[in-house]
Amino acid sequence: MTKAFIREIVKAYLELADEAILKDKTSRKQRGLVVERRDDKRSVYTIFGDISFDRTYYFDKSHDKYVYPLDEALGLDKYERLSKTVTVKLVETAGQVSYAKSSMNVTEGELSRQTVKNKIHSLNLEALKTKVPKKRGVEVLHIDADEDHVSLQEGRNTNLPLICIYEGTFKEGSKNRCINPIYMSGYGKDTDEFWLEVTDRIYELYDPEDIKDIYIHGDGANWIRQGINWLPESKLVLDKFHLNKAILESTARQPEKRRDIYRAINTNDLNFFKKISFEMLNDALDEKERRRIKDFRRYITNNWQSITIRNEEDCGSSSPEAHVSHVLSSRLSSRPMAWSRKGLKAMSALRAYICSGGMVTSEQVKKKDQEGENADKRHKFTLNLGDIFGSVASELGCITVLKTGKVTPLYTSLKGICHSGFDF
Repeated sequence: MTKAFIREIVKAYLELADEAILKDKTSRKQRGLVVERRDDKRSVYTIFGDISFDRTYYFDKSHDKYVYPLDEALGLDKYERLSKTVTVKLVETAGQVSYAKSSMNVTEGELSRQTVKNKIHSLNLEALKTKVPKKRGVEVLHIDADEDHVSLQEGRNTNLPLICIYEGTFKEGSKNRCINPIYMSGYGKDTDEFWLEVTDRIYELYDPEDIKDIYIHGDGANWIRQGINWLPESKLVLDKFHLNKAILESTARQPEKRRDIYRAINTNDLNFFKKISFEMLNDALDEKERRRIKDFRRYITNNWQSITIRNEEDCGSSSPEAHVSHVLSSRLSSRPMAWSRKGLKAMSALRAYICSGGMVTSEQVKKKDQEGENADKRHKFTLNLGDIFGSVASELGCITVLKTGKVTPLYTSLKGICHSGFDF
């Protein structure tokens, strides 16, 4: 069955539904609907392609405004050219691939990359939050914190903070996997605002009375260290990736010193570490190497407690760099590209939401002001779809494709319409 044929069936149904509203004079009189004009055209792009149909324009005397009851019954927003299903698919796909590839995958390239970009920019970011049925009780939580470096269209680079909240790790083959990871992007927020959101999120997800320890893993950056001011149960842990990286870079010309450095750390002997670092300075060949060693010594001594905490407590394994690579870099910075600030904020929030296991819904692809308009419409004007569409749905139910019960794209869409939805 071709898409063109499906479009014709859907168009016929929509116009049949509009006719049912027109003929239901009793209900129209109760609602104060007076016909203003007939056959106003509207076109909506759906998963089957562009569908054009005619509907009737009414004056709503009860609320002193003009309305299209069919549009409201189907949940079609004013001036919206794309169906909600297409919009959701475009946004979901754009979270994984480029705007152009998203259009190609969903619409075979019939929509422009600018259209996809506009949908990303208009996301309701506050609604991009995974929901849990009830608070979980855990004694230990982990937070991995790191940042990506992304190019902006204005020619500069910007830092993009990322946090992952999880309950520990488990082994899957040769890799460690996080238990119930929740990602949060901090772009466009100051440090205190971001940590306040993280704290609120933790107390939304978990019962604070059960939490005994929170380990904040990171590279020791100032914005990461601020977390302990917001989470009283928290302790800083310098992750092994950044620790090993610092040791390898500082001992590039003196690799024989590495064993002693690790021994100092493992035995919690700060004086021994300082002795080794002074020896490294004396053996340095030039000022550049001496500067590198001094920076290394300062980095280790400033983070000594968060390094040696592993000798005393089971801090678990961490992988902040891997989170950044998986959630942010794979879409935002691994290929040559530059972002607008608005696009970067929306895409980083979308990536964090998707990687936390979230599914994009129609409520999230609406602008906040659009949500308010729709809520106002529902409050002022409602349609009894069961009454209005009753006869139409019964006629539609006689179509063979709905009688066979075989689930096809046409079956799913027509079944949805029968239950008063525009799910295509």
